[in-house]
Amino acid sequence: MGEEDVALKAFRDEPPKEEPKDRTKWVWLGIIVLLVAMVAFLWMDRNPRPISTSVRARHILISFDPNDPVDRGRAHERISELRERIEAGESFERLARTYSDCSASARRGGDLGWAPRDTYATAFEHYCWGAEVGALSDVVQTQFGFHLIIVEDRHIADADLYEIELERRAFEELREQEVE
Repeated sequence: MGEEDVALKAFRDEPPKEEPKDRTKWVWLGIIVLLVAMVAFLWMDRNPRPISTSVRARHILISFDPNDPVDRGRAHERISELRERIEAGESFERLARTYSDCSASARRGGDLGWAPRDTYATAFEHYCWGAEVGALSDVVQTQFGFHLIIVEDRHIADADLYEIELERRAFEELREQEVE
C-alpha cells in the first residue's frame, strides 16, 4: 500500500473535520449592544438630583435706575407687558433671550442653573423657596430691577428634611403643652 492509499483509507474511515465556526460577528454584536446600553444608561442619568438643598430657576430681568422714577416706570411697564405675553402663551425662554438684562442667563433662556439657599436677593430668594414649581411669578423687585421668575425644580437634602421634621415635631409638642 502506498502513501496515497493510506491517506485515502484514513480519509474514508474518518469523516472530514468541520472547520470551527466563525463567531466573531456575534462577539462584536454583543460588544455593540453593551456599548449602546451603557450610553443609554448614562444618557438617562445625565441630570442627577443635587446632593445639597438647592433650587433651579429661570428669570427675566428688566433693570432700571432706582433714582429715576421715569426709568422705573418704563421698566415696570416692560416687565408687565412681558408677563402678559407669557400668560398668553409666548415662550418664556425666547422672551428671556430677547429682553432680559441679565447677561449671564439671557443667552440660556433665563436659566440660572442650580443654586443653594441664600444665593439670590431676598425677594427673589423668598419666591424661589416658597413658590409652586413651574408657576410664573408676579413682578418681583430687587436692587437689580424687576424680575419674572419660574422655579424649574427644587431639591431639599435629606439632612434638611430631617431638621424640618424635628422642628415640626417640637412645634407640635409645644402647642400640645400650651393647650394643657
